[in-house]
Amino acid sequence: MRILSYTFVLCLLATISFGQAEPQKKYKPKRTDNYIRMKGIRVGSDISRPFQDFWTKGNRYGSEFSFDMELWPNLFPVFESGFDVMKIKSDHVDFRSSGSYSRLGIDYNILQAENKNDKNILFLGLRYGFVLGRQQVNSYLIDSYWMPTTGRFGNQNFFAHWGEFLIGIKGEIVRNFYMGWTIRGKIKLNNKDLGMPPTFFIPGYGRAEKGFNADFTYSVYYNLPWDFRKSIDRKKAAVGVPAKGTVKKKPAQQKAPTTK
Repeated sequence: MRILSYTFVLCLLATISFGQAEPQKKYKPKRTDNYIRMKGIRVGSDISRPFQDFWTKGNRYGSEFSFDMELWPNLFPVFESGFDVMKIKSDHVDFRSSGSYSRLGIDYNILQAENKNDKNILFLGLRYGFVLGRQQVNSYLIDSYWMPTTGRFGNQNFFAHWGEFLIGIKGEIVRNFYMGWTIRGKIKLNNKDLGMPPTFFIPGYGRAEKGFNADFTYSVYYNLPWDFRKSIDRKKAAVGVPAKGTVKKKPAQQKAPTTK
């Protein structure tokens, strides 16, 4: 019985001491900054362009590529370029519009990074877009009271440009591979009046008669891991220029000999 009593007391003391012990907390080292650190150039392709028929009237298809990089903290200059085609073929009209467009702009990341390996961004962006396009009406049919009228229009070349504001995400799926979506609002700045027929579709923008168009893109990306900052530092070191953040040491001054 005495042995059982000693055993009960020891178990009770162990339980009390375990309950009073505070669990050790793991603290992450505090970062001196909270921005994404992405090395190299990110190359992307919009995989939603072949499926634009789901939200666009007419047979629209094309391709688009993008390039961006972190040039400054949280700031990503972007270049986008693509080819867009719109076809409308019915009993009354056979229409085609196509052209190569480009966009220049910048994205600003508003998502803070918890550690240096975080590469996911939530961004707001601005773009300036322009296109050199061409449209043609191969045939048209106008029903009238007296008799139907048919005809065609030749090639018409035009230039148009617009501005965009957008929001989107880019998330790293596996190392150096990303996926993300973007919602775009497009505001037409100007396009040349072609007379008859007027411009119907602007590649990269959408319906020409609308002053505002909305668009959605979904892209995959690959980050080319080229650290251009280290390359610049190596070139500077080769010509004797100190790298950024280093302090050039002053040569030690020699003391003049003392005479007794």
